[in-house]
Amino acid sequence: MNSILQEQRRSSIAAALITILLGTVLIFWPDRSIRFLCSMLGALLLITGIVYILGWFARRRDGFPIYALIPGVVLAALGLWLLAIPQSVVALIQYICGAVILFHGVIDLQSAIALMKMRIRRSWVELLLALATVGLAVVIFLNPFGTVEALVMLMGWVLVFDGGSDLWIVFRLSRAVRQAQKNIIESESRELD
Repeated sequence: MNSILQEQRRSSIAAALITILLGTVLIFWPDRSIRFLCSMLGALLLITGIVYILGWFARRRDGFPIYALIPGVVLAALGLWLLAIPQSVVALIQYICGAVILFHGVIDLQSAIALMKMRIRRSWVELLLALATVGLAVVIFLNPFGTVEALVMLMGWVLVFDGGSDLWIVFRLSRAVRQAQKNIIESESRELD
């Protein structure tokens, strides 16, 4: 049981640190980071589409049907579209980022409730952090800003906040679990005496 908890703790810490790093990149290089992500995705789709198309040309003499060419053409066209007009993908990134942050907020809410059930002092702090994360996800969904750059910077700040609050909650949960285990061991040793 302890090894499962330790593994989950490690993966939660790693995810929080990656979230903070990604958020920092979005804050300091909002325009470049979106263009870079779109360019990478576009290039990947274009290459995959070309591979499909070349594969069809290589097998067409074997009676490979023409409709097997469709996935390659669609993927290549999507790749070209992303490379040519990366701004059109920002809305998609906005909703993906909002969904991820909302998911983290719900997990943080569950953790805060667990801390409250364990009667951990000041567990209302974790509850406020979780509610703030959920609220920030809603702000990303609503996008009150007029520019893409402002939205990307907001997503960066929210990711940094989310990663930091995740680290705090993981720390508090780990401490609470260790304390509960210590209390169990102490009560068992008293029963043996």
